Amino acid sequence: MSKNFIKIAERINILPLQMSLIRQPELFGKRTFRSDSYASPHLQMTDIWVRYNAYDNLQKDQDKFNDVHDSVWYPEASAIPQIRPIVNWLMSHVEGERLGGILITKIPPGGRIESHVDSGWHAEYYEKYYIPIQNDEGAIFGFEDGVIEPSLGEVYWFSNRRPHWVINNSKRDRIALIICIRSHKENICLGQ
Repeated sequence: MSKNFIKIAERINILPLQMSLIRQPELFGKRTFRSDSYASPHLQMTDIWVRYNAYDNLQKDQDKFNDVHDSVWYPEASAIPQIRPIVNWLMSHVEGERLGGILITKIPPGGRIESHVDSGWHAEYYEKYYIPIQNDEGAIFGFEDGVIEPSLGEVYWFSNRRPHWVINNSKRDRIALIICIRSHKENICLGQ
């Protein structure tokens, strides 16, 4: 059993969100801060920023963008309202008291996110949850002590404070929803 990820639910309905994303591929890649640098582990992916620190703050001071902040909904959230029932359900399921960042990531066939550890205030303050939106055989989410090869409708807590990576050896894009939540009961999903 992995100490870096735990399946916490299955059979949630992601189909409405999946269909919305198929209809709006132009939402991916509008904000490229995470993949702009050649040193970024996220270089081979695109994403949709649904919620995070106000984007204007990135323009003001990039070095402080990941510092303490209240996350806000980005305009992209209005284009994909199908995300809110999933977020509301997960907040309730993990007894969330504060909602942080929300991203939808897309990795093309043959692409990857290199091994990395998330750092900064946001990464340390919130717990991260992973929900596959499109994940064919051959697309894996890896950790030192195992890999997630999910089925659609599953939900995983994962530790972003440990090395993790994604490899997409499938024939289609691998799309994932990442939701960051601070829970009332610390480590509710860690079994501690």
